[in-house]
This record gives sequence, C-alpha cells and structure tokens, in this order.
Amino acid sequence: MSPDERKQLWQQRIQSYRSSGESSVKAWCKQNQIGHQSMYKWMKRLEIEETETPRTSTQWLSVEVSHPLDDEKSSPLIVNIGEFSIEVKEGFNPLLFNEVVQVLKTHVK
Repeated sequence: MSPDERKQLWQQRIQSYRSSGESSVKAWCKQNQIGHQSMYKWMKRLEIEETETPRTSTQWLSVEVSHPLDDEKSSPLIVNIGEFSIEVKEGFNPLLFNEVVQVLKTHVK
C-alpha cells in the first residue's frame, strides 16, 4: 500500500468514527478491529497536517510607529497582530516571542 493510499484509508476510518456517534475512540476501534493507538497517532498526524499552512512566499507586515521612543532601552516594543498586542521588553525570550507570533499568525485573520 502506498503512503497516499494509507493516508486515504486512515482519513476514511477517522471520518467513519466521527460520523458514527460513538464518543469513545477505543470502543469504536474495538468494534471495528482497529488498533486504538494507531487511530490516535493518525488522528494527531492528520490534524497537524490540516493546521499547517504551506509557505509559498514571504509575506511582509507593515509597521507603524505611533510615537517616537524617548528612551529606547526602557521603552517596550508593542507588536500588533490583528486584535492582539504583544508588549516586548528588554531581556525578552526570543524563542517564546517567535512561538507566540507564529501561533497568532496562524490563528488570527
């Protein structure tokens, strides 16, 4: 079975489970003689694939400075993404900041 065929099979199984009305994955898997651990693995894998957005090109965001900074070292940087604002102060964790921005870019329209 090719990887695409296997993926399609699991998509069908997951859809069948969801439309069955059964609330327990384990119970549905037992009734259908499917390993529940495989079912959980494929549900997670396909969910991740659905939420990932393909990057086709670089997207630039415009930045507006609403007021000049008097003291750059003590003034925070405020980043607006949609209706959300992030205040960045000196000594921030750049990895955490990047993760937050990525989540907001994915979920804010």
